Amino acid sequence: FAYPGLPSHHAPQSATITTLAEPGQDMLEALDALAQEVGAPRSAVFHSGRRPDGPKGVPTSEGFGQLLAAVLPENAIVVDEAITFGRDLFPNSTAALPHDWMMVTGGAIGYGMPAATGAAVAGNGRRVVNLEADGSAMYTIQSLWTQAREKLPVTTVIINNGKYQILIGEYAGVGANPGPTALNMLDLGNPAMDFTRIANGLGVEAARATTLEECARLMQMSFMQDGPFLIDLIV
Repeated sequence: FAYPGLPSHHAPQSATITTLAEPGQDMLEALDALAQEVGAPRSAVFHSGRRPDGPKGVPTSEGFGQLLAAVLPENAIVVDEAITFGRDLFPNSTAALPHDWMMVTGGAIGYGMPAATGAAVAGNGRRVVNLEADGSAMYTIQSLWTQAREKLPVTTVIINNGKYQILIGEYAGVGANPGPTALNMLDLGNPAMDFTRIANGLGVEAARATTLEECARLMQMSFMQDGPFLIDLIV
């Protein structure tokens, strides 16, 4: 919103907005009726290709999506608060085994770690994979203590780029040219946060990864053990 020269509305002015269901009405019944009206298939469409080999090298959003396709266990629950790093995960992880994917629908941050904790409590032993941006993690990182206390099967991958990249992108969106002081406010590297030591202090085993193959190895190791594990992925 408020980007110079661009509209600040969810839909183009030429669009006709139709109300499918009012508050208090049965939303699921309305969606079912719409699906029948347009002839939408009732069964899910699954990816028919084979799982990819694990990618290697410097972590990128595309590569990490391929990594998820290669290593996610069947019936896993992914809680996605990867923010800017997560933008290319969907098209690159479609070959993964069947799993559930949870993400926040608004613009708030700090949702991921408590949501992963709740998913693990309710998941009856299903492995939860929490993709967590470093800045977002600091809002609710105490969730790790609960995961350790309850021995919850949560693998947390901290997407550690050392800055609030989403806000740097917003500067570009409004045509601003931030100076050193403004950029310093978005820097998470002074002092640098050691997520492995933070996790250890809250009772969670942790390790750092700087390549996709290191991250894949640590994720697969975490899936084989009980309780939580944190991976500090430097991107």
